[in-house]
Amino acid sequence: MAESILKDHNLKSTSSRRKVLSILEESDRPLTAEEIYSLFPANEVHLSTVYRCLRSFEREGIVKEETNAQKENVYSLNKGDDTHVLVCVKCHKRVPLKGCPYHEVNERIEKETGFELEDQNIEIYGICGDCKKSKG
Repeated sequence: MAESILKDHNLKSTSSRRKVLSILEESDRPLTAEEIYSLFPANEVHLSTVYRCLRSFEREGIVKEETNAQKENVYSLNKGDDTHVLVCVKCHKRVPLKGCPYHEVNERIEKETGFELEDQNIEIYGICGDCKKSKG
């Protein structure tokens, strides 16, 4: 799949780019550049190469850059849908929400501000049911 993504965006297919895309495809959560880098074999690439790949992917709309609870930049494949996730602050479990509960809010924001919204990614932090049970 990585090869076709690169071709569709007229990006040169390098082993580093293919590997970064494969890592993001296989991940069940957004990753920092350092986490992506750590999944390469030792001495295969420099961290700066990973950042360059991510920046070119972001410019092309292939990946999304977000900020996680630790205020780190994290990256995930842009699948063209709004992403809303519940994140447990204790065990870090991530539960994706189905659908977008924010469409009405977005329409109101656009009407009130004249701002055209293009994308959104929302993480909602709390304590999951399992952690609540073990707490009490």
